[in-house]
Amino acid sequence: MPQKTTRIGLIGYGQIGRAVHAMIEKDPNNGMEVVFVYDQITKVLAELSPEMILEELGDFESRKPDLVVEMAHPSVTREWGMRVLEKTNYMPISVTALADPEIERMLEETTRRCGTRAFLPHGGVVGMDALLENRGVWEEVHSIMKKPPKNVDCANAGVDPDSVLEERVLYDGPTRDVCPMFPRNTNALASIAYAGIGFDKTRSTLIVNPEWNTATVAIHAKGGGIELRVERIEGITGVTGASTPASIFNSVQTIGSTGPGVHLR
Repeated sequence: MPQKTTRIGLIGYGQIGRAVHAMIEKDPNNGMEVVFVYDQITKVLAELSPEMILEELGDFESRKPDLVVEMAHPSVTREWGMRVLEKTNYMPISVTALADPEIERMLEETTRRCGTRAFLPHGGVVGMDALLENRGVWEEVHSIMKKPPKNVDCANAGVDPDSVLEERVLYDGPTRDVCPMFPRNTNALASIAYAGIGFDKTRSTLIVNPEWNTATVAIHAKGGGIELRVERIEGITGVTGASTPASIFNSVQTIGSTGPGVHLR
């Protein structure tokens, strides 16, 4: 039986946005269609057909998307999350936005009021399913991120990456406070907190070392006679781990794909 094609809008056309768009377009039978791409920096959209470009984000509803995916900055969710969710489903890749309790509450209340859904991707995190499945038994959760300082956007934290000459802990404490300090780098830590015991109870540590050339995200969780220890180590470009674009696409595909075949979700 033919299935309805899922209409997808993309906000942000940087490294992740371009990769996710290409992955969706690669398979014409996956049951997904990109109906608009929006980016504040219009020059990055030069390769796209004019019909694909959304010039004003406020016009998103005219394209009738079934899912809008944010891949730009957490400020998009603050400014547009409610308006999008009042009309359709929403996936914010910048999960650090939810460290603001007002935004977290807004997303939850809007989805209940309007009957829409907000989806949080696991990004570069492995073991998220185990964390979520046992969220009622965890007594402590510790998330650890390790990166080269040149791959951390330190602007909000007032740290000069070039001044870091040896291994250094940039942050160690509740996850809620690390997110606004490093909003472009700690989406994985935010996802871990939301999936587990929350932004205030989850401890996060951000460590940098100029000798590293990889990025690591690890989860240590204990409780109810269960102990979870898992980590992913991967190459990194800019502030993004190598696996992130494919992971984001997989999250979009899990929600949007209506193509034929056997699907492992």
